[in-house]
Amino acid sequence: MTPDILDETVEVWFGPQHVSAHGWATKLKLVGDFIVECDPHAGYFHRSAEKCLEYRNFRQGSPILERLCMLEAFLAEYPYISAVEQIAGLVVPERAKVLRTIMMEASRIHSYQFWWGQLSAEMGFFAMTLWPWVDREFFLDTFEELTGVRHSPHFSTPGGLRFDFTEKVLAKLEKAIQVLEYNMPKFEDMLMKSPLFRMRTEGVGQYSAKEALRWGLSGPNIKACGIPMDLRKDQPDPNLAYDMVDWEVPILEHPDHPGESDAYDRMVQRFNEVKTSVDIIKQLIPQIPDGPIIDPKARAKANRLPEGEAYGRVEGARGITSLWLKTLEKAQTPYRAKIRGPCFHSYYALKHLVPSARFADFIVIFGSLDPYPGWWDR
Repeated sequence: MTPDILDETVEVWFGPQHVSAHGWATKLKLVGDFIVECDPHAGYFHRSAEKCLEYRNFRQGSPILERLCMLEAFLAEYPYISAVEQIAGLVVPERAKVLRTIMMEASRIHSYQFWWGQLSAEMGFFAMTLWPWVDREFFLDTFEELTGVRHSPHFSTPGGLRFDFTEKVLAKLEKAIQVLEYNMPKFEDMLMKSPLFRMRTEGVGQYSAKEALRWGLSGPNIKACGIPMDLRKDQPDPNLAYDMVDWEVPILEHPDHPGESDAYDRMVQRFNEVKTSVDIIKQLIPQIPDGPIIDPKARAKANRLPEGEAYGRVEGARGITSLWLKTLEKAQTPYRAKIRGPCFHSYYALKHLVPSARFADFIVIFGSLDPYPGWWDR
């Protein structure tokens, strides 16, 4: 007797070779086209970043963090630099604080521009793939003009910055923002008003704020549930300039399911994040002070650090990104480094989030969390 196909359980590996798997490997168990079990597997993208930091001096370590997520490189490097500054007792000049904050927010915008295109491509919205990727080139031009590099700029350094703003950098940054603001309404129409996009995302991958906190989610994935959890506001960093601007944490309160978010809500939340970042940049540019961009004692103090430990954190594009650093007396390299990337938690949340969803919705749920493998396979 032939068994009923709907009663059979089939195991399917999604990735690591699938283009929408981003280098990750997830084992799914299916009954028909419904997912009944999700088993995430780390290890297919491993780069030993924490061990590499033990063999770099304190001015060489930050590029290791950049390469874990080049889409938000200006943000990614900061937890390491912050930890070194805390142990070394470095004082960051006011100009450096403002310029750092501006480029962090520009990096956040660039990351979301890439994500819009990435998720749209995975869902078949090819026009929306190309449009934001064209616009992100204006931000990459700004990064290149500032540092000479487009994706791994190595902008900040312990005690300040390696590069200063010029009139040309400011002109390119303002052009990038102008183009973005002009095209944002078109992007919102393309997605939020698309019946097909709404059908594919509304009610898909839904979770509550309580579940998100239990899973360790942060960033847009928690703010889309209506929780205003943001390090920039909750614990302002003294070496950044968020206290110099008037802004509110962007959150989303969906009237139909308050305290919860689905894939559609997480898309809307990231549009709100971009608008907030643009507002912060536009407020900071007129406030850029004159003065040095690095502590004159930075090189000497960062050459050999005293014994100690510190915890550097930043509100990254994908959530809270942090690094614990321990040093020994007169050390030239770290004794230990431990990276906490936001995507580790969002990836393993799939274990609870995906079962009962259809197989066709897996990419939508996965992509709506804005995954980047370097942040957990480190």
